[in-house]
Amino acid sequence: MNRGQIGNLFLVLILGLFIGAVSGIILDNIFKINFFSMFLFDEPFVLELYIIKVGIQLTPASLIGLVVTGYLALKKG
Repeated sequence: MNRGQIGNLFLVLILGLFIGAVSGIILDNIFKINFFSMFLFDEPFVLELYIIKVGIQLTPASLIGLVVTGYLALKKG
């Protein structure tokens, strides 16, 4: 894998996290449950870089989205 492919894979995995999280919220609203959008940890993962502070909270749906997009991205090449 070269540098461009690793960057594209990282971008696809991040998009998979977002798509999984959004679909989890939609599924929870449709089925009136609170499983896919519940937080897995008490506090989000925080990355702080001088001016920018990013916090990420994982949900079961976001992890499912990550796994599915990772599988599809690596399978397609």
